[in-house]
Amino acid sequence: MFHLPIPFLSLAVAFASILLSEPGRAQNALAGPSVVVAGPASGRHAEALAAMTAGAGEAVAGRAIRITEVDDGCDAARAEGAARMIIADKPDLVIGHPCPAAAIAAAKVYAAAGVLFIALGVRHPDFTDKRAGPTIFRLAGRDDRQGQAAADELLAVAPQGKIAIVQDRTAYARSLTAAVTGELAARKIALPVVIPIVAGRRDYDAEMQKLKNAPPEAVFFAGYPSEAAVVLRSLRKAGIPAAMIASDANATDEFGAAAASVDPSTPAIKVMIRAPQSGGMNSADLKWAASRALTMWLSLKENSQPSEIPGRLAVSEAGGEDRLQFDAKGDARVPSFAAVPLVKGRWTRRANAGPSKEPVPP
Repeated sequence: MFHLPIPFLSLAVAFASILLSEPGRAQNALAGPSVVVAGPASGRHAEALAAMTAGAGEAVAGRAIRITEVDDGCDAARAEGAARMIIADKPDLVIGHPCPAAAIAAAKVYAAAGVLFIALGVRHPDFTDKRAGPTIFRLAGRDDRQGQAAADELLAVAPQGKIAIVQDRTAYARSLTAAVTGELAARKIALPVVIPIVAGRRDYDAEMQKLKNAPPEAVFFAGYPSEAAVVLRSLRKAGIPAAMIASDANATDEFGAAAASVDPSTPAIKVMIRAPQSGGMNSADLKWAASRALTMWLSLKENSQPSEIPGRLAVSEAGGEDRLQFDAKGDARVPSFAAVPLVKGRWTRRANAGPSKEPVPP
């Protein structure tokens, strides 16, 4: 018996996995528009491909669109090889490749072939900072936009621009401090007072006393949960009731419980998190993104030539109040981070959770 090598076998099986939105219309579907959904169907993210395919299937229901699955193994080399086989089939659209290295490798192949590719879930800045070409887009937030989102939240609770940043001197904290400071400077807000601390201390009373004579309206903490709780305790001990917004590393049960024990009556304690449906490997978010990408593409395909769609994507999604826009780099204008409040010792996403200016997708 003849056996295909494993990589070719997996791709052959993938390309044989054709979903038709109208059963019994195989001949028409094979001659009509085709969409490839690529992503991992094996390994630790094995559920990703099925989630994206389900979202795509919902979006094209009732249409003669051929949807093909391809397993990229969440691996750069395998994704590049898969992309080369995909372009040979001349698809109208490729979506997926949610693992950053796989997406970056595959994007170069799609760009060279002029194939429209919308990456789902990929938050790494390099995907669009080093964009492979004008047919490459990203439907996800970016990991380097926490500073921008944090500045929005800080200014919403500090109308006079009185802001302090407490940071623990780690590379993570220094990077966020620079990002928030840069955002505030760009908006012509007075530079915040920056208080460096040494991790592992039992209290930061002396450091927080420095803020007492000119108390801030809001404090951004850049660091980790064990220090965040101690900083909050020292702030309140110094009689400073400022709102506190902590960086995303602090979105833990540990800090939530500690913050509630220090200041159970204050609602103005929040942490930054990745905004819902802003990327990553969550199956529900990938399913939503696949449906959104297909819906957007279908709305443009109806009154555009295939070669016109990338240019129209760069302007906006056609029609409706829920219009999705992409910037010049190919990034979707969706929220990357959001601040969530402390409610009964837990970080809770509510309908009116905070003053974030970026709309969270439904």
